[in-house]
Amino acid sequence: MGDRNNAEKKSRRWFLSIGKSDPKPPVEKVKMLTADGKLVEVDKKVVDAIANRQKVNNKGILDWMKNPSKESL
Repeated sequence: MGDRNNAEKKSRRWFLSIGKSDPKPPVEKVKMLTADGKLVEVDKKVVDAIANRQKVNNKGILDWMKNPSKESL
């Protein structure tokens, strides 16, 4: 019912280690507050990706949104 030489090389519980063969490196987390005041943990790489974007200024917001003063011009 199988190759006995191959069975001697393995433990009888070898199938339990299938998912544990390649451990992932630990992910660095950062604690942040949400707008509604909840404390959450976020991956640091997500925060870094957002921080590297170009920030918007007031003129950009006014040009983007529907503004009554913009319609009068």
